[in-house]
Amino acid sequence: MLELWEKLKRGEQGFIVCIGDSITEQNYHANGKLNYVGQLNEMLLNVFGRQQLLLNAGVSDDTTWGVLNRLNRDVLRFQPDLITLMIGMNDSMRGIEQLPEFKNNLLAIIAQARAVGSELILLTPNTINLRISENAIRDSYPHYIHAIREIATSEQIPLCDVYEAFEERIHKDPNSKWTLMNDCIHPNEYGHDFIAQALFRFFGFIDSRNANTATDVKESKNGK
Repeated sequence: MLELWEKLKRGEQGFIVCIGDSITEQNYHANGKLNYVGQLNEMLLNVFGRQQLLLNAGVSDDTTWGVLNRLNRDVLRFQPDLITLMIGMNDSMRGIEQLPEFKNNLLAIIAQARAVGSELILLTPNTINLRISENAIRDSYPHYIHAIREIATSEQIPLCDVYEAFEERIHKDPNSKWTLMNDCIHPNEYGHDFIAQALFRFFGFIDSRNANTATDVKESKNGK
């Protein structure tokens, strides 16, 4: 169980930063709706009230290289209780050759987060259709997803595997590869709903839109 949840249950203040690329940034791809970060903020308000503050630090086109460059400015100086990181979509354009450096970047981000006492959660991004010509530049993307999973396991970092959730959804409903997407890489409002639901399940929350109560927070996958 995350220490932050216990802190919030005690009525103490908590601070969360969600960092990533354009999938994390609130932008036009969600067609005027809340993206997964905004929906997480609403869920936390429903479960814990106003004891928590959530900052969206997503930046379009970002990579692990960019996150490292701005990590202190946008995240660490606030000494947040919890950091969520969804990254890898744009890193994969650097090809398989840059995969070792991508892993080193993730390890550096993890080390710096731990150094200020923040808990960290990794999220894999959504799937993409590699048969689309626009995604040819991201043909190494599955390798980057695998690397995120490896790092989460080796570093004992909780992992919300959004990519796997998308794969399972598409297996059940092949049309989802189109209906959840705004373009070749960005989820639309329905895709963000789906990401938010995956994150709520990961945290052990029940969406009030589907039920009238919220569960106690359960122990996170790979968490302590």
